[in-house]
Amino acid sequence: MKQGHDSSRPPRRRQRAAGPEARPPARTRGRHANAGVTKRGRSRSGARVAESATPASTSLTPFSLTLQRILKRDRARIAQFASSLGVSENTVYRWMNGQSEPRPSSLRQILEVMPEHRRELQESIEQSFPNVLDLPPAGEIPTVSRDLYRQVLELRATIVQDDSRRWQMIQRIFEAAIKHLDPEQRGLALTYAELMPPRADGIHSLYEAEVRATSPWSETQESRAFLGSTTLAGTAAMLQRLQTWSELDREQRHQFVAEEFERSACACPVLFAGRCAGVLIVSSTQADFFSPPVCQAVNEYALLVALALPESAFYDPSLIHLRPMPDIRWQREEISRTFVNRVIACARRFQLSRPEAEKRVRMEIEEEFEQLAPMHFALSSERP
Repeated sequence: MKQGHDSSRPPRRRQRAAGPEARPPARTRGRHANAGVTKRGRSRSGARVAESATPASTSLTPFSLTLQRILKRDRARIAQFASSLGVSENTVYRWMNGQSEPRPSSLRQILEVMPEHRRELQESIEQSFPNVLDLPPAGEIPTVSRDLYRQVLELRATIVQDDSRRWQMIQRIFEAAIKHLDPEQRGLALTYAELMPPRADGIHSLYEAEVRATSPWSETQESRAFLGSTTLAGTAAMLQRLQTWSELDREQRHQFVAEEFERSACACPVLFAGRCAGVLIVSSTQADFFSPPVCQAVNEYALLVALALPESAFYDPSLIHLRPMPDIRWQREEISRTFVNRVIACARRFQLSRPEAEKRVRMEIEEEFEQLAPMHFALSSERP
């Protein structure tokens, strides 16, 4: 929100934000304009003095106003407060001026470091950021909603067509998982990668069948890729165990190429009666996201995804013989460029329905990509 013109200000005077090093940004992410600024000047003796301008209180949240009232713009108080929170003084000034908003973890800290003002702070936080104090602390999450189990079972019992039942159930599961695992919307992507149909010598790859994500990823990935033996999902399918990856883990046995924005990931096989249908993949923009409670939740969501699938979608693990596949980003570009036209041509040539033509084209592309994979790996090894 941009500031309006204040005709009461003297002309040709440059405004500075309160605080020793603060500068107002060119654009603000929040919905509040800068307010409560401080003008600086010099006394006749040359000493620096600060004059507090009247804050535009109508543009500030109750939280910012309460923080101003408690700290009284006193430099010593602000310094002590910032130190106890582990943030800079400039950050505190920005909170007071409505130029930025504290994270939920910081809001909880504020209540702890100022117990004498806890009641008024909590009221102002609840007014300014509804429900934010209900969010779990970092690394901790509540259990998977029992209501989601009821909804999933209800959809399974009432929807007749397999394809419709599968799509509706997975979308419901993904929607709930994103709200549950990423309530602060820092960036999360969920993918269900299904095992491709077996060839004469077994199953060679997984295919990204269902995708749901939040920013910075696109909500749904239009170009779906094939995941082979060198991916985290491929390893989870072959070992039949949950696998995690983080860019912070330099000692990890298996090394995987991360997708754009991905800093950590978890892949959990989707199993039923000892057989496997595919892998549920959860990717995060946070490097340390997959704590044990989060991994447990991913495992529960994989169990729910299994309920969405017909029994024919599950294969004996002895059939899983995954092969390397080309670079995923290259795959997405190639599939985006050719897939639709190939499906249309296939449907016309063989008089097939769209789903039948898509299945046939995917099989053809999988075989082509498998043959191209050695060349891609050779080229990548030659790069410095």
